[in-house]
Amino acid sequence: MSPDELVSISKKMFYGGLAFLPFLWLVNFMYLFRTSRKPSAPPDLKKYVYLSLAGCITWFIVLTTWYAVYVNKRIYWGSAGDQITVVIPKGV
Repeated sequence: MSPDELVSISKKMFYGGLAFLPFLWLVNFMYLFRTSRKPSAPPDLKKYVYLSLAGCITWFIVLTTWYAVYVNKRIYWGSAGDQITVVIPKGV
């Protein structure tokens, strides 16, 4: 593929990831990382690949933190915790 096509694909995948699709950022990074490391790679390609990695890591941290807080504090939230629960565990 030409460098312009690669930049276009990377840009579309980056903006697609902004629509709350963090795995698309991961795919963008994994798919284009080797190409972006070449000396002849366009700077825009490197920019979108590394921004995708940063976005994916950020989303991973946010979702992991939310899961940890939810699992440990759901009982203390009372009815509000039950309202956002899809499946209420028995005995708790």
